[in-house]
Amino acid sequence: MITQSRKQHKSNPLSWSVKRTMHLSAIASLAVSSSMIHAEVSQQQPINDNGIEINRGDNRSEPSTTLPTIVVMAETNKQVTENTDSYTIPVTSSATGMGLSAKETPQAVSVVTNQQIKDQNSTTLIDVLKRTPAIQVSGVDGARNGLSSRGFAINSFQIDGLNTDFVQQAAMGEYSANTAMFDHVETVRGATGLMSGSGDPSANVNLIRKRADSSVPKTELSANVDRYGQYGLSVDRSQSLVESGAVRGRVVASYQDGDTFIDRQELGQSLLYATVDADVGDSTTVSVGASRQHNKSKSTMWGGLPNYLSDGSKADWDTSKNGSADWTNWDSDNTYYFADIDHDFNADWNLTTNASYNESDSSSPKLLYMYANGDQVVNPDTGLIFNLNPFHADTERNQFNVKSKLTGNFDALGKTHKLIVGGSYSKSDLDTFTYKSPPDGMLPLPDFSDWDGSYPEPEWGARNRSSDVTTKEKAIFAATQLKLSDPLAVILGARVSDFERSGVQYGRNVNTEAKHIWTPYAGITYAVNDNHSLYTSYSDIFKPQTQRDINGKFLDPIEGKNYEIGLKSESDNGTLQSQVSIFRIEQDNLAQLDGGQIIPGTDLEKAYYGAKGATSQGVEVQVSGQISDQLQASVGYTHFNAEDNKGKTINTGFADTTLNLFATYNLDHIIPNLTIGGGVDWSNGYYGIVKNPVTKQSEKYGQDDVTLANIMARYSFNDNLEAQVNVNNLFNQKYLAGSTFSGLTYGEPLNVVGRLTYRF
Repeated sequence: MITQSRKQHKSNPLSWSVKRTMHLSAIASLAVSSSMIHAEVSQQQPINDNGIEINRGDNRSEPSTTLPTIVVMAETNKQVTENTDSYTIPVTSSATGMGLSAKETPQAVSVVTNQQIKDQNSTTLIDVLKRTPAIQVSGVDGARNGLSSRGFAINSFQIDGLNTDFVQQAAMGEYSANTAMFDHVETVRGATGLMSGSGDPSANVNLIRKRADSSVPKTELSANVDRYGQYGLSVDRSQSLVESGAVRGRVVASYQDGDTFIDRQELGQSLLYATVDADVGDSTTVSVGASRQHNKSKSTMWGGLPNYLSDGSKADWDTSKNGSADWTNWDSDNTYYFADIDHDFNADWNLTTNASYNESDSSSPKLLYMYANGDQVVNPDTGLIFNLNPFHADTERNQFNVKSKLTGNFDALGKTHKLIVGGSYSKSDLDTFTYKSPPDGMLPLPDFSDWDGSYPEPEWGARNRSSDVTTKEKAIFAATQLKLSDPLAVILGARVSDFERSGVQYGRNVNTEAKHIWTPYAGITYAVNDNHSLYTSYSDIFKPQTQRDINGKFLDPIEGKNYEIGLKSESDNGTLQSQVSIFRIEQDNLAQLDGGQIIPGTDLEKAYYGAKGATSQGVEVQVSGQISDQLQASVGYTHFNAEDNKGKTINTGFADTTLNLFATYNLDHIIPNLTIGGGVDWSNGYYGIVKNPVTKQSEKYGQDDVTLANIMARYSFNDNLEAQVNVNNLFNQKYLAGSTFSGLTYGEPLNVVGRLTYRF
């Protein structure tokens, strides 16, 4: 039995500790932002209404006799971060579909810009999310990861605003998406049903692709290598395809390969991304493109390392230990085709249609899983382990997505307001074929302490279809931002969705549908002054379920509700932004066993009922951007308390308190062309409840607080050539990176990565 002290379940939205944390964080954020804004304004030279900088010999109002400096500003895309050297972005649209500034968006949004991706040398999506505030990442095994935010799993992903299913259980490589083809990553936390539809009330991750937005020929070449033998090359080429510059092209190619910190494991990637943007007249732009990424994964572990020894003690392996066999692999391929049409009717109204088709497959992985059954675990004296499970399967997923939206401004009651209306449709087909395992089982494993992967590959049996599932979702949505006064704005929106899932998965019928699901959105922002705004919002989401009640009826979808209040601040020029968010999330209709009852007429299918579900409440603080001319930083802190409907802590495999800090400092005034930086990623302890196979008792198996430090340095030899070095896990901390602890997965030890970049 598990003995735990149960917390008293209260209706009070926030505990005293969270309130105190929120109060202190809000004061700190406001003080930091206000002081920086004051410093920035005091240092700037005034500019008159004509955009002319007036030089003053002193701080008096009289202009000097020197000639004025005329500042010419080029029009840029406010939703592109490439070549801005910034840690902030003026406008995002992931939360509401409308292009709004951070202060106008009544929900917590984090953006990892192109410059931050480069500074931290984040080469995959997982690298980006590990350092995104309020996102928790765990390692399931050698090819899979778990993601969580605010106490709930993250299953909502978009690419350029289009919903995209990432089938993580099949590990088809989506989490390893190469950042070389993306401009930045936006994360909206909480329930995001207005834009994403079905999902969990955790977060929505939106990957924004690079575009062919340059008519000037330019090329970037880079090469990298790390201490374990990973190496790579990449090229990024943009240019005009016609003399006028109306048609532009871009190609990104990348190749990575080599060893990792895990013995015998080899990981690699090859990426080819191409896109063309064409201006069709003065008001219409058409974009088409495609990408293909192959992910290589050789001798990759499935399920992690054994967690117990036969004496009942917890195992402690070297971080380099590999439990896979030499013949195992977990390769995957991702191919995307996309097309966008963007048309401006006039200065106020725009119609955009996005469509994509993608094919993903897990390329015939062959895996070997080691596990405990009863007292058959690793013997510390003989090193023997008896339980082996081979697996061989083919998984394929085809997905089509399309979305069209009309956005614009309209005048009413002396104010200008914003409006978005649109619709979306998605269809996903998932097929899995498994090969029958050897009927006579597997040979006993030799001494695991000296295991070197030498183990014969089994003779696989017949190939049979095990999953055939089709998922469809269609929706219409609308939202408006109403300016009730100069400081006060209200955002009201709703989405109506139809969801349908049909087919069979591992012998179980998964047919279910949800019609006309209404997901509302409401938010209020109040501008305290030009630099600070208060906000509150309510957002909603739903998630269909496959469980049925005692009458055989599928349960209603889970409904996730997100209540949020906060303070957002930014400097006069928007290069420094901060936000403090206080939230409460509720889940309703969460499936619960109905007293062990069996649905009549079924083959022992257990009945469920929809109960009032889990809650999560907490606070998030984030400050990002340019603190001074030399210093740029991103700081994020989060703390939450998540419980089920009985007041028991949930999702314990992820830390409930985290701090992410990263900063760079330009030393050009001391050592020309040198930039240094570094950061800390800290999280409190996390654990799982597992059964000790020897004592037969359930117990905690977890990880204490983890502090990972990293440093970087970049030196520009000239305008074209630069070198960068990143050191991760500087103090070589050994830690468990898993979330369930039924199998052990270790985080990467100290690593040094060097990169050389040449631009012309």
